[in-house]
Amino acid sequence: MEAEQREMYVWTVDKRSGLKRSFIISGLRTYLMALENGEFRGRWCGVWCLPIKVADSLRLGVKLGDELLWLSDYCDKFEAHTSHAERFYCLPHGLLVKEVVFIPKLHRAACWLLTFENLRESRLKFRLIVNPVVNLMWEVRQATEPWRERRVFVAYDEGRGAVVFRHYVRPEWVAIFGGSLKPSAVSIGGLERLACGVSMPKVWENVYGDVAMAYDLEVKDREEVKFVLAGGVDSLLSLLKEYDEAISRTHELLHETEKYIEAYLTRTTNMSTGVLPLDRTFTWSKVNLQLLKHYQEGYGMGFMAGLPNFPIFFGRDTVWTLFGVNAIGDFEASREALNLLARFQAKEDGEDQAMVPYYKGEVPHEVRMDGTIIYYSIDSTPLFVIGVYDYFQWSGDHVFLEYMYDNVHKALEWCFNADRDGDGLVEHGPEGFLPDVTWMDSLFRGKSAVDVQAIFAYAFECGSKLAREVEDHDMELRARRRAEELKRLIVERYWSEDEGFFYDTIKPNGTPDASLTVNAVVPLFFKLVDHDRAWRVLSRLEGPDFMCEWGVRTRAKSDVEYDAKSYQKGSVWPLSTGWVSYAQFQYGRFKEGLKTLMRLSRAQELSSAYFAELLPGDRETSGREDIGCFIQAWSSGVYLHSAVRGLMGVRAEAPSRRASLCPYIDEFRMLNVRELRIGDSFIHALFKPSGDQEHVRVRVEGQVLELELGFTLAKVLGDCILYVDGVKHEVELNTLKGGYSRAVAKLSLGEGRTARLTFKFK
Repeated sequence: MEAEQREMYVWTVDKRSGLKRSFIISGLRTYLMALENGEFRGRWCGVWCLPIKVADSLRLGVKLGDELLWLSDYCDKFEAHTSHAERFYCLPHGLLVKEVVFIPKLHRAACWLLTFENLRESRLKFRLIVNPVVNLMWEVRQATEPWRERRVFVAYDEGRGAVVFRHYVRPEWVAIFGGSLKPSAVSIGGLERLACGVSMPKVWENVYGDVAMAYDLEVKDREEVKFVLAGGVDSLLSLLKEYDEAISRTHELLHETEKYIEAYLTRTTNMSTGVLPLDRTFTWSKVNLQLLKHYQEGYGMGFMAGLPNFPIFFGRDTVWTLFGVNAIGDFEASREALNLLARFQAKEDGEDQAMVPYYKGEVPHEVRMDGTIIYYSIDSTPLFVIGVYDYFQWSGDHVFLEYMYDNVHKALEWCFNADRDGDGLVEHGPEGFLPDVTWMDSLFRGKSAVDVQAIFAYAFECGSKLAREVEDHDMELRARRRAEELKRLIVERYWSEDEGFFYDTIKPNGTPDASLTVNAVVPLFFKLVDHDRAWRVLSRLEGPDFMCEWGVRTRAKSDVEYDAKSYQKGSVWPLSTGWVSYAQFQYGRFKEGLKTLMRLSRAQELSSAYFAELLPGDRETSGREDIGCFIQAWSSGVYLHSAVRGLMGVRAEAPSRRASLCPYIDEFRMLNVRELRIGDSFIHALFKPSGDQEHVRVRVEGQVLELELGFTLAKVLGDCILYVDGVKHEVELNTLKGGYSRAVAKLSLGEGRTARLTFKFK
């Protein structure tokens, strides 16, 4: 792999950083969390096959003479690849170890490849110590279960050289660990009992999953050893089959995993600008989404909200994530995630397990892997309508819309009933264990938050358009009227002319709350307000009161309740920073939109390959431990949405086979867009400036699209002449607010045809 490609696709961290940050690798059914140096610390590290945690840890050590050296203490370098992770260890006596760890796509197994290299001229004899600690605990109880309660039955499989574990109450909770070599010693109960041979517990002894296995090795030049940990909820026979395949086909499965991820990255939208941080963030945002994509038997496939804290399908998080999933053309994943939410939509009024009421048409807030469904969220249901509309605009999938419209209709009816006091606004407040049910669910923002009104307004707008598609004219009219009412009320009730900003919420007594929060940008994200108000809001958000070098604070520093270390009162969320970036592009503040995207790249760098849930609001607090999840789906989703819809200027109208591609290119030497998917068509476009000309080469594969193709520059152009394949062609040139110009041409392209455009301007 060339150096430039490595920078794009491999995150490298060396021992100078401490190698103490978390990392994740995953397949669709299993995931593994550990620290960069190979340690497993805390209750969240380990191997998971939901709804259970399979193992707490795996320690690897080398015994040279009487000295036992744990590999994690000698880690020199960690590499996060798009499909796996690699570590490099440098031990005394000239012994180098390379570790490759990965999760196959569909297997419930984690695989390790260890390569031992002897730098000495003479043979090196040592004992490899492997210490897996199996858990087999229900995921929900992981945070509260007494540490020594997780007892298991254990047996040694002589033929496989593997240890088999079964939960003492639930025999279908199974784990199997073994390697490509047979151990010279096995001890159940830890290192203290490790001597020679196999030491198994008596039938009356409690076993807590701590196993030590020893392998005597003699290495001349290089030696490889494989290990597999398989586990989950299934019959022992099924999991033994998966273990056998994983241990016998480890290299093949690694190759298949690499090809699978490579295909995903290649077949989804790609963007190259020549600006490495921007391009790398785009690529790794796609990787982040793939890492959190999860299939759960009986549920379907969706996106876990974030790790380590939220291995859950959230309604709200799913839709914000799907903005990015649709933008990169992963329509199959988007469709499955929407199907999952629809499957658990409330069919009638009722109460959940905590006796909290829910109502017909309500889309769940949480779908947990243990079967628990929690409904209380004010915005999951309207966001579901928005998610279906966004998917339909990108994919043009009318069959899916007709299949899903009954769910959309029920969700809209639920939304109509969300005005509880008849003042036209949507009400919310504490429910269940939450202080409030907005996205800022750690603090009370009742009764009617501005972001909630914006989400509902746009949901009704989307619902009206979907109703028109299926000829439900009554719903089309009702939803459109409600959308217009909410848009009017957002300005009338929330706009502060003195502040040039939107109030955060209307309090229970009917007065506005003047807290300065990032929520003021949500009406702009959905383009619900006029340009003048939008520019005033954005100017405020772009100032130092809100903006820092890694994003936008959730609350202004000047606000009396600002707290940089808090969860939602001043921390920086990539989610809301992405809202700001997209709003800046929406309202023609292109330079500022690009700067905010670059801040998001900085935020990802601070988390090393991942988009975290949140970061501290001030530099002096940036060295503290992670506040929330180190990887969060909606952070990546909204970034990709802002990059594709905002920076690239893409508008998808797949149902009518129309699309626009009009990027802001002023600050790039080139922009290369590949695999931009609109319905069943794929757009490939290369933009290259040359003096007073802009050259564009575009190809459309698949069905013919009516395409608006152009660009935006940060200068006022006096004139523009366009040639398409050497023939003069009509072009529309507009001067935009802020000193920008936009040139756009209309073309019909498809079925593999390529067009070459030359824009000449003065």
